Amino acid sequence: MVMEVLQGCGNFISIPISSSTTTTTTTTTTTKTSSCVLSCNLVTTRRTIIFSGVASYLLQLSPIQSVALAQQQQDLDETQQEEDRVVRLFEETIPSVVCIKDLELVDNPKSSDEVVMVDGEQAKVEGTGSGFIWDKFGHIVTNYHVVEKLATDQNGRQRCKVFLIDKNGISLSRNGKIVGVDPSSDLAVLKVDVEGIEVKPVDIGSARKLKVGQSCYAIGNPYGYENTLTTGVVSGLGREIPSPNMGAIRGAIQTDAAINSGNSGGPLLDSHGNVIGVNTATFTRKGSGMSSGVNFAIPIDTVVQTVPYLIVYGTAYKDRF
Repeated sequence: MVMEVLQGCGNFISIPISSSTTTTTTTTTTTKTSSCVLSCNLVTTRRTIIFSGVASYLLQLSPIQSVALAQQQQDLDETQQEEDRVVRLFEETIPSVVCIKDLELVDNPKSSDEVVMVDGEQAKVEGTGSGFIWDKFGHIVTNYHVVEKLATDQNGRQRCKVFLIDKNGISLSRNGKIVGVDPSSDLAVLKVDVEGIEVKPVDIGSARKLKVGQSCYAIGNPYGYENTLTTGVVSGLGREIPSPNMGAIRGAIQTDAAINSGNSGGPLLDSHGNVIGVNTATFTRKGSGMSSGVNFAIPIDTVVQTVPYLIVYGTAYKDRF
């Protein structure tokens, strides 16, 4: 408003003057100045009327209405802040999450097969999973059942391809090699060649102080749709789920964050972006194959205890002797 007023005053307004009037420089200047003051006074008067109208309207509101309007604006601001926080969480974490494709070498793939080239050979995609970067040396943590075919391959036809993003945001793929597996905890460690690139390991949290009702976030590749984020809460703690070797995995985290086929092996995050679990299993409605909202993750504390042994010895501590 001030800029408009100043601009208006800066442009002199021509006022018709009778021919009988003696015009001098002084008279012209006075006339122009008076015109500018008149224009400014009109603008000021109009602003006063508008402000008075707004003030009158606000005064007519009851205290309850005024508080409600203020609360509504505050709620909108808090919603926007929460959305911005989740967006940042996803953007900061996604370079640490990988897509894993389970492959089988084939000589004559079918037209319906998704084919990937591995070392100059054709391979069809048999399944997809997720994982996350454990350290800067290229170790990848995932579920054992994601790479079970590769781990138990006896004819040398199974392969694994890992798709990741480096710290510069460049997408690339690497062959994955199994370093160690633990079927009893449904965990496995792969390794990819990271020479010449810089990768971003995840931030490790803890599940020990989790409480039911806390927000959590799952990132993975359900049905092959890479970099998918789902949100939910911690629905339960200390659950027991079956392991691939028919044992029991205890202490699992239950969540309603959607976990579907392809999410297995991906990270479950807390509100700070720290990994609190490895997305592992879901109960499905019979015949639907869809998540029922009852999903489970292996607590990160179990992962922290197991992964170092898998990296160094290739097997869990309890299986070494």
